[in-house]
Amino acid sequence: MAAKIGILGESTSVSVNVTTTLYTVPADKAARIRVLWVVEGGAGTWRMNLFIGSPGTEITYHEQYASGDDAFSGTLPQSTPDPPLSTLASLAGMQELTGLTLTNVGDTVAWLITPFPVDYYLSTGDTVKVQVADTAAVDFLIQVQGVEDDA
Repeated sequence: MAAKIGILGESTSVSVNVTTTLYTVPADKAARIRVLWVVEGGAGTWRMNLFIGSPGTEITYHEQYASGDDAFSGTLPQSTPDPPLSTLASLAGMQELTGLTLTNVGDTVAWLITPFPVDYYLSTGDTVKVQVADTAAVDFLIQVQGVEDDA
């Protein structure tokens, strides 16, 4: 069967304290993935947990955020490089800020959402799961992007 490339799994669920399986590697397949996420945090401290691999019960990524803080994988402008206010790929990773509004096209905050710059290699049965804990998100998008092929 042909390789599959693109978005392998995604969710926009804002359910709190629920672990959601985003992607499971099918039988006789392997995958190379990256994860993209953006969370508009709610009014209360909250945590995000990613579980990548097998058996899928160990946390691969964990961060705790303050009330109202937002988080995303990607980059923010930097005020000190040349030219000033550049958005640099070398600073890609997890970003945290307040005032991120995913649906306001007139927003004045500059940001770029991109996949977290780490490749994960998965085998048959491995999973990618996510959990937002303590306080529900206002808005949430998470995607598992990558390539799935015969093992």
